[in-house]
Amino acid sequence: MLPLIALTGYTLLAFAPILALVRAVKIAENATDYSIQNTVRNVLFLPTSRDEKYKAKQVIDSFFWRAGDVMSAALVFVGVTMLGLGTSGFARINLVLAGIWLFLAVAVGREYARKSKALETDVADR
Repeated sequence: MLPLIALTGYTLLAFAPILALVRAVKIAENATDYSIQNTVRNVLFLPTSRDEKYKAKQVIDSFFWRAGDVMSAALVFVGVTMLGLGTSGFARINLVLAGIWLFLAVAVGREYARKSKALETDVADR
């Protein structure tokens, strides 16, 4: 859901980089992230073992989350200072990133469905 909102929002921003639209897109992203995305992210850990869940979740929630923040800040710095990108330029870059995100979300969803089905089969065989 969130990759689709980002894809739509950044497509609009690439062609009409106005402040009111930036605000509306960020409100939609943040609301979806807070209400749906966190729940979906945690549901992905259901078909994993308890040990896998807590080790992986700890690393993802700490190291990878903060590493993403640092990379995001570095990309903005490079985009503004070295490439001279404006709002429209960043929207185009985010549009490409949102497309990659959507592709990865579909792949993760398929893997989740496969693991869930395997887990159900394993439980039914017991």
